[in-house]
Amino acid sequence: MTSTSAAAAGVPAVRKWPRRAAYAGVAGAAGLAVLLPTGTAGAGWFLAGQVLNANAVRAWPVRVRAYAGNRITLTRTPDTSRSMPLAFVWPAGHAILGPVIGTDRASVTREITSVTRGTLTGGLKGYTTGYVYEGDPMSARGLPFEEVQVPAELGDCPAWLVPPASGPADDTWIIAVHGRGAPRGEALRILPTLAASGHSTLVVTYRNDPEAFPSPDARFHLGHTEWRDVLSAIDYARTAGARQVILYGWSMGGAAILNLLRSWRHGGFVRGVVLDCPVVDWTATLRMNARQLNVPPLWTWTALKLIQHRLGVRSTELDYSDVRLDVPTLLFVDHDDRTVAPQPTVALAAASASVRLVETREAGHCRSWNLDPAAYETNVSTFLKAL
Repeated sequence: MTSTSAAAAGVPAVRKWPRRAAYAGVAGAAGLAVLLPTGTAGAGWFLAGQVLNANAVRAWPVRVRAYAGNRITLTRTPDTSRSMPLAFVWPAGHAILGPVIGTDRASVTREITSVTRGTLTGGLKGYTTGYVYEGDPMSARGLPFEEVQVPAELGDCPAWLVPPASGPADDTWIIAVHGRGAPRGEALRILPTLAASGHSTLVVTYRNDPEAFPSPDARFHLGHTEWRDVLSAIDYARTAGARQVILYGWSMGGAAILNLLRSWRHGGFVRGVVLDCPVVDWTATLRMNARQLNVPPLWTWTALKLIQHRLGVRSTELDYSDVRLDVPTLLFVDHDDRTVAPQPTVALAAASASVRLVETREAGHCRSWNLDPAAYETNVSTFLKAL
């Protein structure tokens, strides 16, 4: 295993546990934004529901305090304060944020790179995201693509099929798998690099995506069932002529890939793996988020037990630390990730000589590209060429 590191950084302040048990922002990967009832059983039940609910209501926590010219002033949060490419999304629009210009106790002023949809005005409420780009491969990145349907267990899954940027496609495909609650547009940041690699790229959707189909229980299964839709994408690639695949996953997409590698004997069909801040251990991740908000341990324990019960799994089945990575693997981890516990990823990398670990700080969850796009793209390009 080899490792690279960025400079150390400060840690965002931890919010205190309110007297009436109200809190927001627990476990972004798990989609928690909750107001808990009092009582251990009720709180645990509600918390578990927020982790698994595939139809959670979108929160709009960031307010536009002022907007003029190419400058916007937003509510100050750990995210809006990061001077890296981000997007600001509101119900009727999307804009790409440039560098931070200034901050005070309550607000952050940033440049606006572009308004890609809608009209920005003061008073709008929205959220920031690291996905940056919105649209499809052509509209967002100038890449030709074909919209295809991948037959899967519960129905067809829409996918983008992006050919190589130049020359004929080879017989190794890249399967790109977004994270929990994210759009397939999560892959748009790195898609030009993937297209330049000479491989066809299939950017997939899976169960409970708005574009795909709901699971019978309308719950996220944290990679435990979603891996079967990834396998369907592999079967689609095989039918279309692929002789090998490279799997690329973000966050829960990484968990789905790890579960696939645990559950399916690929027989050499998987040529390599790229994982960006994958959820290696869900228990560690949920406990980390609970500690950050000072959630009482008994409530956390109750929620974890309810999650296992609702999904019909044991805790060991939500921990992928034992997955044997028997192919070349590139892992990205950020030590200031406050959404997914980073230490299980570090341990997973240390357990296999086939893993190259790229470590960063200050980026946050799945934002190593945003921290340094050129460095991230070089790491991916070099890895793909080595395969």
